[in-house]
Amino acid sequence: MTALLLCVQRDREVARMHAEALRAEGYEVLCASDGRSALELLERQNPSFVVLDTQLPRQDGYEVLAEIRARPISASVPVLLLSEATVNEEVVARASTLGAAGIEASPIDPNALIERIATFVKPEDERRPPPTVLPTHGNLQEIPFPELLHTLHAARLDGVLLLAHGKKKKAIEFRDGWPASVKSNLVSECFGSFLVSLGRCTKPQLEESIQRMRTGEGLQGEILIAMDVLDEDGVVEALQAHALEKFFEIFSWRNGRFDVRPDAHVQRGSSFGIEGHPSRLIVEGIRRQYSLRQIDRYFDTHGDDFFVSNVRDSDQLDAIGLDDEEAEWLRTLDQSTPLGSLLENSEKIRRIAFGLISVELLGVESGRLDASEEVLVEAPIASEANRVAVDARSDEELRAELAVLANSMQDKDNYEILGVSGIATDDEIQAAYADLAKRAHPDRFHTASSSVRQLASQVLDRIQQAYSGIATPEDRTAYARELSKGRREAAAEDEGRRALQAETEFQKGEKLMAVRDYEGALLSFGRAIECFPSEGEYRSNYGWCLYLCHPDNDVMLSEALEHCREGVKLAKDREKPYLLLGRLYKAIGKVVAAKKMFTRAVEIKPQCVEAMRELRIMNMRRDKDKGVLKRIFRR
Repeated sequence: MTALLLCVQRDREVARMHAEALRAEGYEVLCASDGRSALELLERQNPSFVVLDTQLPRQDGYEVLAEIRARPISASVPVLLLSEATVNEEVVARASTLGAAGIEASPIDPNALIERIATFVKPEDERRPPPTVLPTHGNLQEIPFPELLHTLHAARLDGVLLLAHGKKKKAIEFRDGWPASVKSNLVSECFGSFLVSLGRCTKPQLEESIQRMRTGEGLQGEILIAMDVLDEDGVVEALQAHALEKFFEIFSWRNGRFDVRPDAHVQRGSSFGIEGHPSRLIVEGIRRQYSLRQIDRYFDTHGDDFFVSNVRDSDQLDAIGLDDEEAEWLRTLDQSTPLGSLLENSEKIRRIAFGLISVELLGVESGRLDASEEVLVEAPIASEANRVAVDARSDEELRAELAVLANSMQDKDNYEILGVSGIATDDEIQAAYADLAKRAHPDRFHTASSSVRQLASQVLDRIQQAYSGIATPEDRTAYARELSKGRREAAAEDEGRRALQAETEFQKGEKLMAVRDYEGALLSFGRAIECFPSEGEYRSNYGWCLYLCHPDNDVMLSEALEHCREGVKLAKDREKPYLLLGRLYKAIGKVVAAKKMFTRAVEIKPQCVEAMRELRIMNMRRDKDKGVLKRIFRR
């Protein structure tokens, strides 16, 4: 999958140069020329990295970065700042405080820019695992919380995980499989109570901050800074610690329901920052909160099974953060170590062992066939003849068979996965499930490698999810509502794709305009309007380009004026539509109207050089005309 970058640069020529260099490396690149456009693109797209100019019009790059960090959807996106000003210690400290990935002097050599970005994101991540089936809903007894988090990370979820345990309700937002923010309905888990529990704030100070919040003075963190209770670094540190506290508490839940909402967002959640790798968060949650009784029950149940290392390189373990005792235990581990022997180790080692299994850095090789696995409806076990047939086939053949089955389920609803109609009865659905589950049941692959068995388990999980979603009339009614909502979300996703295509065509049109290929530019601007007709700049550029293609055609002139005026209506807060409409008025002799448009463009963007140049030219001509009139009247 190609990595998507966002380049925010006021100078479109610089943005074009950066984009061309990055696209040549294999990245997909979006460009924006101001903060508002950048934030709009971040709402619609999910870039892996942002390059941000600090000298933007109206709203500088630091302000834009602060807003990026304040929005859950973009809170964890790495941002590299580019500054034309001197990059001194004060500038570096300011960038670091706002959570920038770094700050470089501008202009920056394209090769240096590519190197900086490559340390955070590659054009294509070759180490990505095969697509993981995304669960939609269930309970934490069937899919424990650590396993659920690992699955959502593998599936690269963009969306929200909703969890409920009695009266407790929490929501975790994920960006590309990484937890980004968390929100709780518990008053005891509010930010103020957390600060009091840490001794960072007194109850009277907390009450004062709450009262000032109610009068509209700002967010609680800002108010506490103003009260000299905390400094900016202290607030950032406390907010991230608060998010982790709410997050880790979920590991103590023995049961509960969960729902996965792709492409949803959490409003005003507590941000994790960008430090915690998902695997590290999972292992740390098991260290802190997970039930030791459940861990010991797992080791007792699998006592005759053996550990298998899945660690490919040291980076995987570095992401976890093992201490000396944990690292020493891992070094002494070999494939002859049964899981049951873990019960003799310390609680610390049992927890880290279970954590490494949860994030699949340690695998479990069966010492005996475990036929007690529970499924929603008992899936038929493969016959002995079938097993022999499977045993005789290579891992590659088995993996290929499962891959075909998994791919056939992609982008299918529950009815299509099971191969039943929308009016199927309970018995028909159950029979279809049993037949399909037989093909993917892990028992068929008990002699295959652990990776093949894992793939079989994932395929069976998806089949089980499909069945659980439509097993009863009540389930089918609820699923119908989900499908309806999904269609609405798909429409929103389609809008995002169209916006991206429109921006690409628009930038192509600007390049063609620069070389005076007006006919080609007109086609590109037209395609941009077709994809995203509500964008004012697209219409304004189309109108101006239409006039340049047909300067002597009154019909085309009328249409050009219509597009330019519509562009101004749709983008009242941007200078470019006013500039282009002014040029069109000037071309047809409407000098007063043209001057009003140029003036408005300068009011919106005082650095709009093109509009200021047009006004100077018009003023010079006016002064020249006055001089001529004076000489005439003197005669």
